[in-house]
Amino acid sequence: MTSDATRSRKERVLELMRANRLAEAEALCAKVARRENNAGAWHLLGVIHGMQGNSAEAERCSREAIRLHPDYAEAYSNLGAALRAQGRLDEAILSLRQALKLQPNHVEALYNLGLALVADQRLDEAVEALYNLGLALAAAGRLEEAAESFRRLLVLNPNHPVAHAYLGNVCVDLGRMEEAVASYRRALQRQPDDAETLNNLGNALSELGRKDEAITAYRQALEINPRYFQACHNLGLAHLEQRNGAEAIASFRRALELQPDDLDVLRNLGWAWRLKGDLSEAIECYRKAIQRKPDFAEARFNLAVVHLLLGQFREGWEEYAWQWRRTGSPVRPCPAPTWDGANLGGRTVFLYAEQGIGDELFFLRFAGQLRQRGAGRLVYRPSPKIASLLARVSAFDRLAGPEQAPSAGDCALSVGDLPRLLGHARADQIPPPLALTPLPARLEAMRARLAALGPAPHLGVTWRAGIKGQDLGIFKESPLAPLAKALAPLPDTVLVLQQSPQPGEIDQFASALGRPVHDLSALNDDLESMLALLALIDEYVGVSNTNMHLRAAVGKTARVLVPAPPEWRWMAEGRESPWFPGFSV
Repeated sequence: MTSDATRSRKERVLELMRANRLAEAEALCAKVARRENNAGAWHLLGVIHGMQGNSAEAERCSREAIRLHPDYAEAYSNLGAALRAQGRLDEAILSLRQALKLQPNHVEALYNLGLALVADQRLDEAVEALYNLGLALAAAGRLEEAAESFRRLLVLNPNHPVAHAYLGNVCVDLGRMEEAVASYRRALQRQPDDAETLNNLGNALSELGRKDEAITAYRQALEINPRYFQACHNLGLAHLEQRNGAEAIASFRRALELQPDDLDVLRNLGWAWRLKGDLSEAIECYRKAIQRKPDFAEARFNLAVVHLLLGQFREGWEEYAWQWRRTGSPVRPCPAPTWDGANLGGRTVFLYAEQGIGDELFFLRFAGQLRQRGAGRLVYRPSPKIASLLARVSAFDRLAGPEQAPSAGDCALSVGDLPRLLGHARADQIPPPLALTPLPARLEAMRARLAALGPAPHLGVTWRAGIKGQDLGIFKESPLAPLAKALAPLPDTVLVLQQSPQPGEIDQFASALGRPVHDLSALNDDLESMLALLALIDEYVGVSNTNMHLRAAVGKTARVLVPAPPEWRWMAEGRESPWFPGFSV
C-alpha cells in the first residue's frame, strides 16, 4: 500500500488490527491486495492470517508479497514465522536469515530466528540470534524485551560473559542497579580482565552509594588498561563524592593527560581543588574551561561560587546569572531581565521566587533596595509554602498567585537577579536578613508545647539538607554519632528538626546522645509553626537549610555545621559569615 489512497486504507487496517477486529481487517486488506496487487497489502494480509493462527495462508500471502517485492525484509520475516509455526524449521531459518540480510537489526526476524534455532537444537546459533536481538531491542529503546532476550540467551549459555555484561547495561538503563551489579559480577567471573565491565560495575555501585566498592572497580579497570579515560574520570568523581580531594585531583589530572580537551574533567578538577581548599587553583581551572568554551555555563557558575566564597561579590554575581543555563537546571521563572539597574521611575517591579525556599528567603533581603532605585509598587510571587509568612512583610505591596504573570510594562525579575542588578560589591553593603514575624497564636501554642516537652534550654538539631548526589556544596550531611556525642554534655532538651528523617535515624541519634529526644520533624511541613518554634528555642545546631534562614528572619542566631567545601554563603574563611551576623560556623 503506497499511494495516498491505499496509505489511508493501511492506517485503517492497522487500527482494526490494534483493536483485534481481525475479520474486518482481513476483509479490507484482502480487497486492496487483490484489486491493486500491492506487496504491502499482501504482507499485511499475511500478518493478519498469522495473528489468526492460519500459518498456511500467512505463508501464501507472504510469498506473494515477496514475488512482487523481492527485497521485502518484513515479508521474509513473516514468512519465516509462518514456516516455523508449521514446523518447517530449515525453511524458516533460511527465510529469517534472508530478512536479516536485507535488514540486519530486524527485531521480529531475530526473535523468530532464535525460536526456530532453539526448536532445531542449533543452540550456538540461537545464542547468537538472541544476542543480536537483545542489542537491536536495546538500540530501539525496548529495554524490558532486550533484558528478556539476554536472559533467554543465558538459559542456553550461562557462561556467555558479554551477554551478562549487556544485561547489566540494560538493567542500568532500567534503573535496576542491584540487578546490574549482579550481572556485571557474573560477567567478570567469566572474563575478569574486561576493563569496560569493571568500569560499568563501578558506575552501578556508585549509583547505589557504594562508593568504596566503586573506587575498587575503577582501580581494577585501570590496572588492566591504564589509558582508560572514562574509568580514570569516574574514579575522580567517586573520590570527589567521598571528599577525597587529593585522590580526586590525581585522577582528574591523569584523565586530562589522556584527553586534554575534555572540559568536564577540567571543571571537575576545579571542584577537587575547592574540596582541597585551594581556591586559586579552582579559579584557574574554571577560567581555562571558559577560555576554551565561553558559554560553558557549569564552569561559569562554579566560578561564581568561588568568587562569592572569597567575598568577590561583583565578579561572583556577574557569573551567577549563568545558573539558569546549566545542564539540568530548572527553567528560569521569568525572562532574562532587561533592567540595567537605573532609576525605575515609579515602575511596578514583579519579583519571581528563586529556585528553593532557602534561596528565596536569602535573596529577598535585597528587595527593599528597589524602592531606593525608584520602584513604585513591589509585587512578589512567592513559593506557596511560605506565602502566608510573607503576607505579613510590609515591603511588598501585593503577593501574586502561583500562576499570575506580570502586567505589561512591569519590570520582571527573579530575586536572584537583585544583587547583580543592584550592584552589590562589598560585605558592608549586605542588607540584613529579611525579617519575619511569627503569628501570636502560634507562639503561644509553641510555648505550651515546649514546656510540655521538657525544661529550658531547648536545642534544635538538623544533620542533613539537600538531596544526596547533588553538588557537594548543596548536599550537606553531618555524621549522626559524632554530632550527638558533641551535644551530649549539654543539659538542653533536644528537639529533632530534621526534614524527612530516615527510618531509625532518630533512635540512632538518641542512642549516641545518651538520652531521649523529641521528634518535631513534621513542623517542616508547617512553616508557620516552625517559624514560631525557631523564635522560641534557645539554641539551634545544624547544617545550612531553610530553617537557618527562618532562624535569621526572627532575629536569632545558630551554630552552623559547614562541610568542606563550604556553601558559598558561609564564606571560605572566618568564624562568621557577613550574610548571617552572629551565626557561628
